[in-house]
Amino acid sequence: MDYNYEADLQRLKEQQQKKAMEDLKNQQNQSLSNLNAEEATIKPTYYKKKDTANVQNQLASKNFAEYLANSGRSNSGIGAQYEMSRQATLQRNLNELNTEEAAAIADINRRKTDVNNAYESGLASANAQIEADYITNLLNERQKAWERQQAEKEFNESVRQFNAQLALSRASRSSGGSRSSSSKSSGSGTLQWKPNSAYQAVESGNYVTYIDKSNANNKLTVPKGYNPFTGTYNQDLQYGSFGPYQPNNVGGNKLTKTGKMVTFNGQKQNLYQTSDGTKWVWNGQTNSYEYY
Repeated sequence: MDYNYEADLQRLKEQQQKKAMEDLKNQQNQSLSNLNAEEATIKPTYYKKKDTANVQNQLASKNFAEYLANSGRSNSGIGAQYEMSRQATLQRNLNELNTEEAAAIADINRRKTDVNNAYESGLASANAQIEADYITNLLNERQKAWERQQAEKEFNESVRQFNAQLALSRASRSSGGSRSSSSKSSGSGTLQWKPNSAYQAVESGNYVTYIDKSNANNKLTVPKGYNPFTGTYNQDLQYGSFGPYQPNNVGGNKLTKTGKMVTFNGQKQNLYQTSDGTKWVWNGQTNSYEYY
């Protein structure tokens, strides 16, 4: 099944949107909770202030009445004038406290509105950024997919040309033509190449040329990914490789070295394992991994 990057990007976008909304909602709830706690202190605070104003007013009235009595002027008009002034002062103080209380409550409500507006604008901004990132990632993945398709087309064409050349070479040999010193056909019709010693691989476009270090004329050019010793291509190369033709995975499951060397087909080789613990060893004769 082909990798559905669009579905993955859509899921990522939805997860990011959900996370952004949760974070902003938590901030909103915390801010509103703090404001509610602050609002809860307003009425008790101003109730106490008003009560204090009343007590002080009554105490002033009592003290003035005692003063008039001690001075023998209890029945004078001074007491009535003072009472009117005292009541006016009390009412003015209470009105000022009521105004302050209303202003404090209005300020709380304004700040609550600011918190709610900040949530809405923050959510809109976060979603806009997430959507922009989604579109950018989607376009990038589409470009990568197109590039992979182009590369696959080029590779398939190089394989087609190589197979056509190989078929012509075999036809020439079967009709008495000369055989290349750098390759031969096995009994099964599989291409093989045998260097006399160590070799080097030189990449050029979609091809790799393998050159015998002890004999530069002993070389073979094959499409990139082809095993020069078997003439076959391992499909797992599409998921990554350790070298020109050896995949670094089994069916897309990445391989890691165990750190152990084992003897396989008469040679010391690395022992690999997949994430499930299965052990694997590379079989160069079949151009594939085998259980170990």
